[in-house]
Amino acid sequence: MSMLIGLCSTGIGVGIALIVAGLFATTPVTKKMPFAKGIDAATRQAAAAALICAAVVGLITHWPVGAAIGAAVGWTVRSALSSASPHRVTNRLDALATWIETLRDSVAAHRGLVAAIESTVPSAPASLRAHIEALAIRIKSGTPLDRAFAALAAELADASADEAIAPLILAARFGGADLQNLLGTAAANTREQLALVQRTEVARSKPRREMRLVVVVTLGFVLATLTIGHGYFTPFSTATGQIVLVVIAGLFAVGFGTMNRLSRPQPMPRLFDVGPGQPS
Repeated sequence: MSMLIGLCSTGIGVGIALIVAGLFATTPVTKKMPFAKGIDAATRQAAAAALICAAVVGLITHWPVGAAIGAAVGWTVRSALSSASPHRVTNRLDALATWIETLRDSVAAHRGLVAAIESTVPSAPASLRAHIEALAIRIKSGTPLDRAFAALAAELADASADEAIAPLILAARFGGADLQNLLGTAAANTREQLALVQRTEVARSKPRREMRLVVVVTLGFVLATLTIGHGYFTPFSTATGQIVLVVIAGLFAVGFGTMNRLSRPQPMPRLFDVGPGQPS
């Protein structure tokens, strides 16, 4: 019977983890893309951590609420201990600045903007090459240059990238007597954005470390108590205890969520908010 209760508890936690993974997936799912591939790597890792924690806690405690809390803990810990998002932003800004500088040098070699874009595809940074290839394909297929740049901004989906691409859209729409200088200014502005993001991340590193310390100490205390002081959790086995456990876990979740939000950069408003191929 206890094994059956444990398996049921684990199943509840797994279900909650899958629901959370579907709700918080950051990559849109298309009809041609399987569900698993429509979720980005970070979300899949968080879902896997939630599943593992739900299974472990469910089998140890045999509590449905415990399995659900384990799933939430696994999801939260993966998000709290990860700093991939800031690194992704800085890497993308660096790649954009490098590409714009290459584009400027290509224009300086007496190439037009369209020819310069095509010439930069092989040398584009690896993290940006697929987007530049798509940009060149759109231009070859007859998409107006400004709309092709707007589609690139929509693919990158980042406010800082919008600011880097905005001068290119203006140059495509209205032309420019000194395109090389315009591209140089866009590259310099992108480097400034990169430096700003890096300085911001340095300032946020201390509260992020403090948040991680609180998370590790709290989880360590709970695990030690589960291992050594089994009788401490006996009152939570009742229905009333499960309700109290939900309230306690909710309070901790609110606290951890607030700390996590304070240690993360807030998304800036986008300049462009259109899909690929749509007019801006």
